[in-house]
Parts: sequence; C-alpha cells; structure tokens
Amino acid sequence: MFQSRNKTFSLVSILLFIGIQLFLNSHIIGQMDTSLHAKVEVQFLTSDSGTTPFWMRSLQYGQVPIENPGAILKAWTGKNYQIKKKYDWKYEVEATGWGGKFNDFWLTQAFVSGRRGKWELWAGRRKEMYGLGDSSLTGGFYAWSGNAVPIPKIQIGTRDYMNLAKGWLGLHMTFSHAWMDNQGPTIQGFLHQKSLYGRFGKPDSFINVFAGINHQVMWGGEAKVKTGGESDYYPSKLNTYFYVVTVLKDRELVTTDSTATYDDLGNQFGNHLGSFDLAIKIQPEWGEILLYKQSAYETGRGFALTQINDGLTGLSIKNKTGGIIDNITFEYLYTANQGNYVSGLATFFKIKDPHQSEIESYFNNGRGAWQYGGKGIGTPLIIIDKESQSAGGLEFTLNAVKSYYCGISGRISDTFFWKTRISQTFYASPRNHLAPRLIDSDFISQFSGMISFQKIVNEQCSLSLQFGYDEGSRVKNTLGGSLGLKYWLF
Repeated sequence: MFQSRNKTFSLVSILLFIGIQLFLNSHIIGQMDTSLHAKVEVQFLTSDSGTTPFWMRSLQYGQVPIENPGAILKAWTGKNYQIKKKYDWKYEVEATGWGGKFNDFWLTQAFVSGRRGKWELWAGRRKEMYGLGDSSLTGGFYAWSGNAVPIPKIQIGTRDYMNLAKGWLGLHMTFSHAWMDNQGPTIQGFLHQKSLYGRFGKPDSFINVFAGINHQVMWGGEAKVKTGGESDYYPSKLNTYFYVVTVLKDRELVTTDSTATYDDLGNQFGNHLGSFDLAIKIQPEWGEILLYKQSAYETGRGFALTQINDGLTGLSIKNKTGGIIDNITFEYLYTANQGNYVSGLATFFKIKDPHQSEIESYFNNGRGAWQYGGKGIGTPLIIIDKESQSAGGLEFTLNAVKSYYCGISGRISDTFFWKTRISQTFYASPRNHLAPRLIDSDFISQFSGMISFQKIVNEQCSLSLQFGYDEGSRVKNTLGGSLGLKYWLF
C-alpha cells in the first residue's frame, strides 16, 4: 500500500467497488434494514506550493495526500447495530482513491463485528482513537490519534462504558492483536494493544471523573536488512507474547525464546508506549466542560514517573444550546523532558529510575518508528520526517515539542457549519536535560491553521470548502484549499 501507484488500477478499482455496492444494495433495498447506509464523497485539492496544508491532511486516517493538485474519491457502505437487539452485528467498508500527482486505491476501513450488550468482537481495519479528551476537536491524542491508516487487527472489548454499582461506576476496556506493515526496518511484526478506563459518577451526574491507560507494544518480526547478528530475528512466539502482555520481568515464569536479545531479557520485549490519562467532566445544563491530561510513557519507565510531565493537556467547552460557537478546545502538548523529568511525587515516594540519564526519543525505536502507512500513529504535531521540509524518512527527528493548539466549531445557521484549527508549535532534537534543560533558542517554530465550511443542501447532499495555511521551519510553507461534495445514497 502507498508504494505502488498504478493509475489505471486505481480509477478502475474505485468505479468497480462503487458499482458492486450499488448492485448488491439495489437488490435488497425493498426489504432493507434501516441500519444499512451508503455514501460517496469527492474532494478536489490545490495549493500554491503543491503541498496540502498541515491541518487539511492531519487526523484524516491517511486519506488526504500530502501533494496536490489532485482529487480524493471515497465510497462507504455499512450496517449499524440495532441497539434494541441483545445480539447484533455490523460492518463497514470504505474505499479511498487518489487521482492527480499520486494515484492509489485502498480500503481505509473493512471490518465486521458482533455485539452482545456492551461487549463487542471485531476484525479488520477500523477508524479509532485512544485516550481521554475531546475526540471531536482535538489536535490529536498523544498515542493513537486517527492520523494514520487504520491497522488491521482483531479486538475484543466494550463499545462504551459498562455501568456498574447502579451507574456510579463505569468501565471501558479493549484487548487486541494487530499486524504492522513492512515499511520500516522490521518486517512481519505485530502490535499488541490494550486499554482500561474507569468513570466515577453516573453518566448524567454534574461531575464525572475518568482515569485509565492505553498500552501499545510493537514486537516480533525480523529485520528487513539482515547483518548476521542477534537482531536479525526477534522473538515472536507465545512465550514472548506472555511477557509482552504482562510486562513482567521475571524471565523464569515462562521459558524465553532462543532468539531473545540482551535488551529483551534485561528490559522489555518489544517497544512499549502509551499514555496515562485523567479527566474531569462537568455537565451544567447549558453544555459540558472537560479538563484532561494524557501523560506520555515509553518502554518500561512509565511507573518511574520520569515522563509524567510530558504529554497532552486540554480544556474543552461545549455549548449545547447552539450558536455561532458551540465547541472550543485548547490543548498544550509538551514532550521535551523525554525521560529526564524528576517529579515531586517520585521524590516524595523515593522512586528512583536507574535509567534517569537516558533519553526517550519519543515515537522512535531501532525496530521501527511509531508509524503505519508512512504516517505517524500518534499526535500529528510530532511530525514524521517524511512530511517535513527536509522530506526525510520514517523517523521523528525533532520530537521535543512545545505546541499551543486551539480548535473552534460552530454554526451560522441550521444548515451551515464552520470549524477552525490553529497551532503554534516549537520543535527541537532530543537531548539530555541533566546538562542543562532545553531552552527556547533550541527550538524552531511552525504555525499552521485551517478553516472549513459545510453547507447541507438537503438530506442527501452536502458541500464543503476548506482553506489551510502553513508558515515556519518544520513543514513546507503553503496556502491551499479544497472543495468537496458528499452524497448519501441511502
């Protein structure tokens, strides 16, 4: 995917996909379940530099190309759950095609899932985000943001919070196994992912408190370029999976794989990352106030609290009464401590990290960076080198970041909506802060902004218009726009 760009195949495949969906659905339209839907979208992109502005292409699950002019065609069909049923199933299939400077076609989504109550089992590609925060207007959750193409996986978990203790306690959890792509230095690799979140307070209580964690591990596989050393093959068997899932370090519990390296045996199997999340939600009659913190961690150092000050802090205010502004979100992303932070909590409890002087180069690892399909899986504000001015590879070189972000959405009328995203970000290379910490002169700056408008023409059709602008030293300076049309077939 994304490596071979066959122009003829792309356009023919898109048309064939749409034709098959229309043919199949036309034969069941008379007896069709009302939970069955389909739509097509087309979008035209252009800019003065041939580069799509940052906020027009970010958080789009890899569906918007970096280079233009060009066009995007999407075709989607799916069946939703009928919640009144105790058991039910759903599916979604979404095809994306590019035409212009690059031509490509792939399935952005293709999954099937089954449900019993709040529990769900599904397999395939599916659009997701992980973390506590304002998912509708965020600048990108830290670890899993919806920026890259969905990773194929099998997952079991809850669809939402299960209500316990007469609704005063809610639990949401997921557990999955996924397959990484072969674009980095490791091929045939796996992804282990799990999450656990709790809610204290009834869903409609004036105050809700949330807390939880998401945990991702890239593990297994083999080196794309083999040198004859111990790192040509990585342990990929079930005994390794035990240590990946549990993060236990007692290697006598389960016999270790013969291909385990010194790093595996002395630290953790695979590359671990994620975030510890906290949030408080206040629900007055007029809307909602959400304050949240996603604290970054990598490898096995999370519980030493040396990365606790890095991550995403946000404030979201929603006005449910409607108006010119109905949602405003402020976020601050900071990732410049990188494992050298000494927290007051760690000092109080006398927690010492033997790796205190080592740098955690966020989203980078010798086995492959935190990317899929050439795009960063985590927050897009830590920019992958491939999308920078230098047009580098699949690494995150300037990952010591300070970013100020604001997102605002609202409506001009009942059928006319608008949204804007603005960020001012500063980038620097990782360095050991013990001698001394980063100072402002170490950073380069980047401003990015976008404004979009959507006009609902009727129940089936809507039009969209976007403008984006980038100026700074991290991504290419550009001014661009797009025009789009969405049409619901049924």
